[in-house]
Amino acid sequence: MQNDNKKRNDESLWAAFAVPTQVVVYIVGGAALGVLIGHFIDDRLHSTPIATFIGLLLGLAIGIYAIFRLVMSLK
Repeated sequence: MQNDNKKRNDESLWAAFAVPTQVVVYIVGGAALGVLIGHFIDDRLHSTPIATFIGLLLGLAIGIYAIFRLVMSLK
């Protein structure tokens, strides 16, 4: 019985880290992907880093939207 209780506690510990980890991944991943795509566009067009900045903002917006959907699914 004690092993079952310990296993249940381990699973709840991992579950407690799941949502904050997803939030970090959505924000960092969205921002990084936006910066990479924006930098690629700036490099191809030989332009100022305006596309990089726009890509960063769009990536952050997509990350925030993904967090919103995550929170709404937890209700």
